[in-house]
Amino acid sequence: MKKILPITIPPVIGYLHHAYPLSILANEETYLPWFHSNYIQLYCPPNFQNPSRNRTMKFNFYRRPDQRVSYSPYLKVQLLNRDLIFKSPTDILPFIVACIDKGYYIQPTVDEYFLPDSAAYQKRPLVHETLIYGYDNQAFVGMGYNKRGDYASYRFRFSQLEQAIVHADLTGHYDPDGLRLFKYDSQARYDFDIHLVREQITDFLHSRNTSHRFRMVANPSDGAYGLATYSCLKSYIESFLYSPFSFDIRPAHILWEHKKCMVDRLKYMEMQGYLKSEDGFSVQYEELARKTGMLRMMLLKFKITRSPDLIHRVLSILDDIEEVEPSLLQDLVKKLKTVCDESR
Repeated sequence: MKKILPITIPPVIGYLHHAYPLSILANEETYLPWFHSNYIQLYCPPNFQNPSRNRTMKFNFYRRPDQRVSYSPYLKVQLLNRDLIFKSPTDILPFIVACIDKGYYIQPTVDEYFLPDSAAYQKRPLVHETLIYGYDNQAFVGMGYNKRGDYASYRFRFSQLEQAIVHADLTGHYDPDGLRLFKYDSQARYDFDIHLVREQITDFLHSRNTSHRFRMVANPSDGAYGLATYSCLKSYIESFLYSPFSFDIRPAHILWEHKKCMVDRLKYMEMQGYLKSEDGFSVQYEELARKTGMLRMMLLKFKITRSPDLIHRVLSILDDIEEVEPSLLQDLVKKLKTVCDESR
């Protein structure tokens, strides 16, 4: 018995709600027009703008309010209630195997205390999602963050997954249903939307509340958007000087991934003829990606050394980015306006 579905390391892994669906989509280049039309805006909720009151800060790509159930046209998503599907522990393994056989990826909520490659293994309860994409004999193959903090594949026995699902307490969990299925839709189509890209980059530049565009789905979400999120990020990083135990690398990692996504998007637009390489936008964003990658590495070093000088250097780099990026975006928006006007 063996069935392994396609999987890859995607361009965004800072949070699993990005990494898991993108690990499925990024196996096919057909997803690129959709991907490059999205993943532009950044968001920070208001209750995380005072980092002294919180251990972590939810600095993230903006997510549509319906994205939980409608992530991408290329991905079929089913949200299932775990208790309705698994009447008893003996139902778990046959259901998962049957789903994989039919081409479905499974995302159950588990207690990682029972999963050997987790940092929480036999140390502490940790209710979290995992993505299962295959099985081989008596072992499942999944994706997630391993004990070294890497996003990678790992294996666990059937019995270990069964225990991890049975013992996962979903009380108060943000995903109380505890079970999702994903399936790649090879029949879907999405054309690159240059007008949408221009709208989102404009929102980012002017720190506009993008959630107002989705009022028919949910009430707008307050908070910081676009360039305004940088002041939140700087306040959070500065808090490491007096509260080092609040350290979380994910906000800086997301910023780095955002700049890399911008580089890839601009190069894609050059290949598609929307921009010219001599415009220089992708080259300038490569420099921003280099700087954000550097500040991320400095923060990882700070985690070990606790040297205040590293924090001051990181804040200086963020100041440099804040100074350079707005004018770069203004030039880009002007160029995209011309491109959009010509394409109407």
